[in-house]
Amino acid sequence: MRQLPRRLLTFLAPRIDPDEKPYRVQLARAAIRISLVLLGGWLVTELFILQVLKPESNHAWRFDLLTMLVLAGILALAEMLVRRGRTTVVGYLLAISYFLYPLLNAFLVPQDIYLVNVAFLISILAAGAMVGGGPALLFAGLTTIANIVTWVYASGHPVAGALPFDQTTGAIFLLSNTIVAASLAAVLSFYSSYMRRSISTLNVQAEQMTELAHTDPMTGLANRRWLMEQLGREFSRARRYRRPLSLLYLDLDGFKAINDRFGHLFGDEVLTGVGRAMKSMLRSTDLLARIGGDEFVVLLPETGIEGAHNVTAKLRKALAAYGQQLGPAVPTLSFCAGVGQLRQEDATIDDILSRADEAQYLAKGTGPGHTRSEKELVAPPPPPPKAD
Repeated sequence: MRQLPRRLLTFLAPRIDPDEKPYRVQLARAAIRISLVLLGGWLVTELFILQVLKPESNHAWRFDLLTMLVLAGILALAEMLVRRGRTTVVGYLLAISYFLYPLLNAFLVPQDIYLVNVAFLISILAAGAMVGGGPALLFAGLTTIANIVTWVYASGHPVAGALPFDQTTGAIFLLSNTIVAASLAAVLSFYSSYMRRSISTLNVQAEQMTELAHTDPMTGLANRRWLMEQLGREFSRARRYRRPLSLLYLDLDGFKAINDRFGHLFGDEVLTGVGRAMKSMLRSTDLLARIGGDEFVVLLPETGIEGAHNVTAKLRKALAAYGQQLGPAVPTLSFCAGVGQLRQEDATIDDILSRADEAQYLAKGTGPGHTRSEKELVAPPPPPPKAD
């Protein structure tokens, strides 16, 4: 029982996904423009009837002109609400307006119900297009009730004697209007559900494409492209707020021998396991990327060079533990690492990348399983003094 009000609210005001919002706004604006065109055509027709056909005194031209004025004001209000993104409110506003006009007109001018009651369908269209399938079904039900009530009222009115208000005509009128209203509501409900499913499918596909574009297909780690994007963001943030930022450049030792001895398929499995083992030792804010055959880069935000050395030690332990799982036949897994740190004078991400890469080459030249930092790089000689 407690869930009944929530379900009713969901039925009457379905949640609109942010990606669905632009489509609803476009539909609302299109409905307002079409309504303005219809109002203009209605006004021209009314003036033609008054000036050329000169109807009898019981013609409800005053009511029609007042209705046009009220609808024009409602459309102006609807345009303001659309600019604020209130499409649900606009949908109900237009639907109620288009529902009330034929309902009031039927009691004021009952002889026009066969002509005017068609406007009930516009209320279903407005509710279904701008709000969703539930409100369309609601107004379809209200339309059926309103058609029955107004026809019964009109058939008992004095004007009924001059018009076809017999039971056969009434049955055909009510049945046909009910079928059209229900069909229109069903189509709009299906369209609304289909649009939501289509948008959801497109979002999933877009996320999958984005993940594929940012992921190394073999190891599931970040690829070079995603690394460079994230490094660019962290580089800008670290410089703006003067926060530490470090980078590890890793190169596995002797991996070519594993490929040559056990084959590339086994080598690919080892690379995947290496990536999984090292990633398990990192924080959620760190980024481990595979940038080449057996080369990896670790991006460490909010980490100084000493903290980067600690992370390197943890990665070595994780790699050794994984290597033990492969058995004694597989050579011991290790890597050489170069550690780079953001400097105040760095202009681009290439500066920190090049220093980490140079430090890694220095470690590789020292021997397997070594780590070198940018502090150990040979400083370039100072520029010669300028001649007087």
